[in-house]
Amino acid sequence: MKNLNLETSTATAFSNHDTLLTEFDLARRQNRSVKTIRNQRVLGGGVPFIKIGRLVRYRLSDVIPWENARLHSSTSDRGGADA
Repeated sequence: MKNLNLETSTATAFSNHDTLLTEFDLARRQNRSVKTIRNQRVLGGGVPFIKIGRLVRYRLSDVIPWENARLHSSTSDRGGADA
């Protein structure tokens, strides 16, 4: 079995190059509060997540497309989902 490649944050990298982020990692990445991340998880419409027992993790491969779907070219641009 290969050694896990641990980054400086609490994110864990796996051999398939997918990284799992904690809610704290995601909040830091998006410059949002952990409370907002939690609220979106409860209400829906946030980044897809994985439950591993009691742990909640976000795959970076899910986070990036979710963020890209919300790109705007101007303030009047309705953009992607939840614009």
